[in-house]
Amino acid sequence: QCKVLVATDVAGRGIHVEGISHVVNYNLPEDPEDYVHRIGRTGRAGATGVSISFASEDDAFLLPDIEALLGHSLACISPP
Repeated sequence: QCKVLVATDVAGRGIHVEGISHVVNYNLPEDPEDYVHRIGRTGRAGATGVSISFASEDDAFLLPDIEALLGHSLACISPP
């Protein structure tokens, strides 16, 4: 069984759901703090979590600010 929750940034801010193991971003937010808020839905209460973000070439300019806020670089994997 696979449980999936789909939410916008607005809806996501009011949702408190336990046991979220993965967050998939289909686009990058313009505000790095919104990114941190999104991925913060996973790995709560000491649990580990996975965040996967899809980014187009147009989104690439958003990555440096996100990485600066996180304090580390993100692994970028390009499709073959």
